[in-house]
Amino acid sequence: ILDQVRSVFQHLEARYVFHITYHPGHEQAQELIGFLKDVASCSDKLSCRMSEIENPVLEFTLMKDDVETGIKFRGIPGGHEFTSLLLAVLNADGKGKNLPDEAIRRRIRALQGDISLQTYVSLTCTNCPDVVQALNVMATLNSRITHETVDGAINQKEVEVMKVQGVPSVFADGKLINVGRSDFGELLSKLEAQYGINEGIVDNSVEKPVKNYDVVVVGGGPAGAASAIYSARKGLNVAVIAE
Repeated sequence: ILDQVRSVFQHLEARYVFHITYHPGHEQAQELIGFLKDVASCSDKLSCRMSEIENPVLEFTLMKDDVETGIKFRGIPGGHEFTSLLLAVLNADGKGKNLPDEAIRRRIRALQGDISLQTYVSLTCTNCPDVVQALNVMATLNSRITHETVDGAINQKEVEVMKVQGVPSVFADGKLINVGRSDFGELLSKLEAQYGINEGIVDNSVEKPVKNYDVVVVGGGPAGAASAIYSARKGLNVAVIAE
């Protein structure tokens, strides 16, 4: 696995620090430190920094060139969330494969106000990474957005206080806005509905090059997806228009 991680991180340009904040008496503190040191050993652009505190917490933030990225993990991102950790670094470096196009970036930057997001997850949840990765991207692209991934197993008391009934559960400044499976567009739309947008940023459009397609499929449901796949298999240049 570490050999694969070395391959993933071989072209990093900026320097990244996993700033670990922990109570020395926490039963999983050394596990988190060892885990992140292993990841950091895969690139000379990665390192760890430790800060002991009195509160019984276990968390780390991702820093880029000594600046906070707005991304925090409160727990050990193993299991399905290991990919979320790798993508958080790659996206911060501009090399992730799930970064949105310029139109979506403008919508993210247009969100109004400071936004604090928390996503409660389970490391065995298959739907959680999509939500975590989408919100981490938003934090990467908008400095006024912060996102915390919270492992419910490690933070059980908090889960009870917040009355989390399922994962992933997303809270925006303490308000529950999403439970369960969701995609990038749905999450962004919910944030736009709650916080509003700066229309001037969204409307400041960029002239785009004209593209020609052999087939344009309207709709991304089963029929639309099948039409696009079969057309592409025939060597046609295909576009799909969907939400």
